Amino acid sequence: MTESAFYSDRAGLGRARVSETISAEAWAGLTALIQQRIDDGALARAFPLYACPDDPGRNTITGTDEEKFLRSLTTHVPDLIEPPAAPDPGEDGKSAEIAFGWPSSASHVAEPRRSPLDPDKVPDTATALDLVDFVALHIDQPTRRSSHNWNFDHTHFSFRQHDSSYDTELTPGQDQLRHDIDLLFARNGIAYTVGDDMRVRRLGPTEARPLISEFSPATGDSQLDNKLKDAMARFLSREPADRRDALEKLWDAFERLKTLELGGGSLKKSSASQLLTRAASGSEPFRALLEAEFKTLTGIGNDFTIRHHEHDKEDVPTDAASDYLLVRLTSVVSVVLRHTGRMAS
Repeated sequence: MTESAFYSDRAGLGRARVSETISAEAWAGLTALIQQRIDDGALARAFPLYACPDDPGRNTITGTDEEKFLRSLTTHVPDLIEPPAAPDPGEDGKSAEIAFGWPSSASHVAEPRRSPLDPDKVPDTATALDLVDFVALHIDQPTRRSSHNWNFDHTHFSFRQHDSSYDTELTPGQDQLRHDIDLLFARNGIAYTVGDDMRVRRLGPTEARPLISEFSPATGDSQLDNKLKDAMARFLSREPADRRDALEKLWDAFERLKTLELGGGSLKKSSASQLLTRAASGSEPFRALLEAEFKTLTGIGNDFTIRHHEHDKEDVPTDAASDYLLVRLTSVVSVVLRHTGRMAS
């Protein structure tokens, strides 16, 4: 693990990463970080500006076209734009024209909208994280910067040629963005990060993080492994609906887990019994504990709207309750898989 640059983190005094809301401070930091990427050319490959007067063929990138970037951003993340205010009626009784987009010098146009990167206008958390996803999708890092003073001082940017369909490693620009976003979120106690796929994901509850990070099933049953991995991926999604789906996936996997020893069908109970015996490692009290937990968790899956959705079933009341149930079942599944040699080392 890389040591933090901040003393408070090294001394164990940093903020716990438990907040799933982007604070005003975190938003201000995000907008500054992204503006820096606009200014230093890290977004110039995707949104190139061609302003060199010595290059009429427009082949030399001289920076990021900020207007093009902002227009594309607000097309993909429209909630960053405030809805237009109601127009004031003109002297003739007709509504005055409202500006769309960026500031206009026309005197008859209403007050222009704020920039979507206004550090003082904090959007909802989902919108702020969509912004991170958008920037992560387009980030790159110039491989070369050279000064050119023809007509006026400006910079020429060059980029490495790569094919995203073949390149699987992160570019230096992507890696640096991940690091900077994670540091920003960590310093502000935000429980999100940017994953290896350059998409924002949640870290999950503090108590679940070691369990999830080390959860690598190798059961010999590819369908079961896929269900378990899918449940974990959905659990780390920032979308509540995905996390509810994670419960269903995990409980489905739990039922399949019970058939690992002897196969499915009528042998399910015998298989589950043998599985518990192996997982208990010769301890009858621990086997009884596991058996009771299996029974309780089976009941939870049947009584709540996890495996069944009839009107007489209870909804899981909150996201926190969903997290608790998923962590509880994952803990048991993890113990059983490890004790029966079905977890990758």
